[in-house]
Amino acid sequence: MIARKRASAWHSFDTASWITLRWTRGTRYYRVHLEQDLWQGWLLTQVNGRRGSRLGRARSRPTPSIESALLELAHIAKRRRQRGYALMS
Repeated sequence: MIARKRASAWHSFDTASWITLRWTRGTRYYRVHLEQDLWQGWLLTQVNGRRGSRLGRARSRPTPSIESALLELAHIAKRRRQRGYALMS
């Protein structure tokens, strides 16, 4: 019975809404990932650093809704463009 509950909870994730964006500028990179957590909340993770270096930073924070997460993602994308980063496909 417990295995069934876990399996049904696993299938309730909306992975189609998950988004990953990556920008680069010279040797610098910046990545943002929007994903759903185990409790159906949304988590925005930002990672930045330099290629060829072990130094870098990762920050994750919950967002109240997917709408607010998408607005934050748009704000981050605008800021990366202003700072000269190129969006990678």
